[in-house]
Amino acid sequence: MATAAMLRKLGFTVCGKAASGEEALLLLDDKCPDLIIMDIRLEGELDGIETTRRLKMHRDVPVIFVTAYTDETTRSRAQETKPLAFINKPLDITMLQKALAALPN
Repeated sequence: MATAAMLRKLGFTVCGKAASGEEALLLLDDKCPDLIIMDIRLEGELDGIETTRRLKMHRDVPVIFVTAYTDETTRSRAQETKPLAFINKPLDITMLQKALAALPN
């Protein structure tokens, strides 16, 4: 909710949200996002990294990872998906704005 509010404040439209990786994969079929903000820890069987890997098989959407898990193993796994950015929690609007500045026009 807080992330969605920050995105709206920055002029973005939020087209959906998902609590699990499985739900995120289904949303991609219905929505056509220009950007995905992905937490690494999700409900369900798939974590955010595996969900991103599967999402990118269907469509190359820029992904920003937001997480409290910053250990080297997690970060290395996440980097394999070539994210736009990796932001540590707690997320604030300034960090989000900086990451969004890297979006292609």
